[in-house]
Amino acid sequence: MNSTAPDSSSLGLGAVGAAVTLMGIGSVVAKAAGIDGPVLGFHRAWGAAAVYGLMLLAIRGRPSRASLRHAAPGGLIFGIQLVFFFSSIQLTTVANATMLIALQPVVVLLVFAPRFGEVVTARGWALSAAAIVGVALVVFGSVDSPSWSPAGDALGVAALISWTLYFVASKRAREHLGAVEYQSLSLIFSAAILLPIAFIFSGTLDPGPGKWWWIPLMVAIPGTGHLLLNWAHPRVPLGLVSQLTLVSPVVSVALAAVLLDGESVNAVQIVGMALVLGALALIVRGPGSRR
Repeated sequence: MNSTAPDSSSLGLGAVGAAVTLMGIGSVVAKAAGIDGPVLGFHRAWGAAAVYGLMLLAIRGRPSRASLRHAAPGGLIFGIQLVFFFSSIQLTTVANATMLIALQPVVVLLVFAPRFGEVVTARGWALSAAAIVGVALVVFGSVDSPSWSPAGDALGVAALISWTLYFVASKRAREHLGAVEYQSLSLIFSAAILLPIAFIFSGTLDPGPGKWWWIPLMVAIPGTGHLLLNWAHPRVPLGLVSQLTLVSPVVSVALAAVLLDGESVNAVQIVGMALVLGALALIVRGPGSRR
């Protein structure tokens, strides 16, 4: 055995880091696309379902009734989450939409982590709180932004709840399904529930003139992030994965400040980003955050 080879947990942490970075980029792409939330969600889901379905066939995967049953809850929840998040990010700032999603670790630590036998120590709670305070600074450093919308923030809260439920459903599904199998099968259910939602709330499946090219970007960038995250679930504790997702809004806010109008970053937000990254570095370096 090669003693220098990285262990499963190290690979898992690396996968989570790459995943949350890609999902942070995906938030900015979704904002820049300017496509109605349900329509973007539907095309994101069916496009990714086709890609990962082909991957599943390539590795000779064959879905069974049991695998479809395990994939269904996460897929249905993820479809609804796409609508909430994409609609939120079109109505409010990237910072607000991503900060609300970043509050997921609080929900996971309070409600779900104990159900998976994961206990967080006082050190873990303190570092998580510091990271969340940093995210709040990133967001509320620009309270006067003209892009702010209470309706967008309300949708962001709905996205937070559905994202947390999807996160936990994926953790459970990965106990029975491989990463590619779960990704491909769950997205079938996502696309299925998004089809009527898009027709009802948007009245069309057309993204708009000159906007089709955004769809492959949304499939490739955040889609790969979700695949990596699902691959990492069996290798990294639920609470730690949830804490590491706090990197995603930092990536989103930084990119939005560079690429999008009305999303500038000030000194308070920079301090918040530093606090988030510092707290996460301490969480990853030491096992004291859990026992």
